[in-house]
Amino acid sequence: MRTPLLMVVLGLALAGGANAVAVADPVPAPPAVHAVSEPVIVGTDGNGGTTNLSVGEELAVALPDTPSTGYVWEIGQIDRGVLAQEGDPVFRPGTMMPGSPGTSVWTFTAAKAGSTHLELVSVRPWDRANPAQRFSMTVAVK
Repeated sequence: MRTPLLMVVLGLALAGGANAVAVADPVPAPPAVHAVSEPVIVGTDGNGGTTNLSVGEELAVALPDTPSTGYVWEIGQIDRGVLAQEGDPVFRPGTMMPGSPGTSVWTFTAAKAGSTHLELVSVRPWDRANPAQRFSMTVAVK
């Protein structure tokens, strides 16, 4: 008899407390942020090419990656005044199998008008002098 009564009292206390919190919080939720335009997405097919962006526009570079091999993509060359990196690259696995290959996505924003050579290199942290792969492109910002 004690256990059911305790459960009812506890349930009523939680329900009343949850209602009080909801009423006592007058701060509205911040509005959702929406991108002005879709990012320009470039893959290995953009290697050696040129991409034109407007100031504020995003560039996403998607490159094949298998971090379990010890190789990681790093920035080899960039003018950060023209093209700013947005956060760390995101690895998206191709399958849920541990160690399986996938794609690393690097996001940049066109910061100011100009031109930059963007180079990404796939290296092992202990052997940066010998990249296994290179990706490079010219980014022109107007």
